[in-house]
Amino acid sequence: MIDGETRGWGAMMHFRTLALAGLLALIVAGRPAAALPDGAQLCSGQNPAEGLLHDLLEPESRLDQPGFVFVLTCRDGSQLILASGAADIEQARPNGPHTLFHVASLSKQITAAAVAVAINDGLISLDDPLSAHVEEASRFGSDLTLAHLLYMTSGLPEYTSLPRTNGEPWATFHYFDVEEAIQVVLNEGELQFEPGTQWAYSNINYMLLAEVIEHAYEQPFSDIVEKRIFAPLGMDASLVNDDVTGIIPSRATGYTARTEDIAAILTEQAGVHVAPGEGWVRLQRNAPHYGGSGVFSSARDWGLWQIDMMKREGLGDAFWSLMLTTRAFEHSKTNDAFGLVLDTWDARPVLWYSGGDIDTSTYSAVFPEDGFGVACFANDPFGDCESKAREAITALTAMGLP
Repeated sequence: MIDGETRGWGAMMHFRTLALAGLLALIVAGRPAAALPDGAQLCSGQNPAEGLLHDLLEPESRLDQPGFVFVLTCRDGSQLILASGAADIEQARPNGPHTLFHVASLSKQITAAAVAVAINDGLISLDDPLSAHVEEASRFGSDLTLAHLLYMTSGLPEYTSLPRTNGEPWATFHYFDVEEAIQVVLNEGELQFEPGTQWAYSNINYMLLAEVIEHAYEQPFSDIVEKRIFAPLGMDASLVNDDVTGIIPSRATGYTARTEDIAAILTEQAGVHVAPGEGWVRLQRNAPHYGGSGVFSSARDWGLWQIDMMKREGLGDAFWSLMLTTRAFEHSKTNDAFGLVLDTWDARPVLWYSGGDIDTSTYSAVFPEDGFGVACFANDPFGDCESKAREAITALTAMGLP
């Protein structure tokens, strides 16, 4: 899935995804399947997967190129983290366990977590009309509910499909905030279909949910998330980036290869001139919108989120039971939960989501019955974390998991 503000990258990202997936498939196919030593388990003692993941992902210590961080989490609380490349090429600072990446659409599960907390606090219900919390939404009628937003079946248009009042592009090189995106949809947008009758991925749904949470608690969304989600889990470095002027220590800067194609895309869709040459283009997020994206987290912190998804101790069983709730509508997609997709991998239940923005590529998957999870964050939008993670999962499951 690609955030709405970066859809212009779509065709190129799809090509790179297919190319990398094919390359990694050849790597795995050419290597005999590893097996766990007798009596060993993936998530106990010295992790036997480290060598295999190192060979598969080939992390590099070079600091003249962007890279990624990959984390394998286990229900017992352990984490195995591999890092590659530079978080900041200009400062020659490497990626590592505590590097903060923009997690893009993985932010939706954090927004949905705030929704779950508010439901359990008795402040909102998924069956509430959106207009009960956002008065300007009354023109869409009382049939449009919070459930329609959460499960991507609202019919609201994506904000990027509507023109900005100042005529500038909806690109994160240009400043805009969540209020501007919401107001454009509430003032100018028309329902694309009756709520509940179709499924359509849209960031505006989760931007509006974040606003609902702010109204319910009468506090900034970032404060609610920090107090009720990050702090209880010890995710001390994670934050919601709602202030473009804020300092984010250990931030991973976005980069991508300086090519003619990239220059053309940035010029055409973002109005940014890219000088010809070799090396890297620095990609900067100047729009502090949140709800559909905007969370910054590290591999270490995200591992704590995944571990609690398996153990259900920090945020509790009632919270996680609600997070994994699905709902049927008048369309065929029934495996969406609270910012998560409930799926299977070779008959193994898996909870996953992917993300991408101008500065990042992300993927997260948790196998609750097998007791492990993986996540990948890259500071190149073409870093294709989904293919990296999926090939790692293929290799790990071939080892003979518990």
